[in-house]
Amino acid sequence: MDIIYYWKDYADDLKHGRLGYFRSASPKLSELVMDAPDYIWVVKTPAGLKGELQLLARLRCVDSPTVPFTRQTGEHYAFYDPSHSASVRFIDSGTPQAIEAVSSWMRRAYPKAISGNFQGPLGQQPLRGDVLTELRRIAARFGIEPFLASNPL
Repeated sequence: MDIIYYWKDYADDLKHGRLGYFRSASPKLSELVMDAPDYIWVVKTPAGLKGELQLLARLRCVDSPTVPFTRQTGEHYAFYDPSHSASVRFIDSGTPQAIEAVSSWMRRAYPKAISGNFQGPLGQQPLRGDVLTELRRIAARFGIEPFLASNPL
């Protein structure tokens, strides 16, 4: 089991070093983490392409924080290890073909998340079975690099 997470503030979080965790006011994130996911797959809407998605990274999920941070009351967390060898960035996932493949997959797998603009718990979904297999197939077409290898901005 894995998780897909809509990373709205991707560029800003990278720029300011907010790495190693995702937070949400919704308890859904904590519920997903209880299933012991292997990875958190992250997506975002490319600039100017509302309703479309880009697959950014696959991050190794861990049980506890690997970097210092301050917990906020009422927030729920999922942790990942940004320096783990299995945490990778998809370096060519911003092409029109890649965006179309990921967007089409998401429309089939999670239509409510798309129609709800990934707000709140809609931006956090479980990945299991055929849905996860299909995402892995799509991702296998993209080049990868270690997540912390370079500045993607």
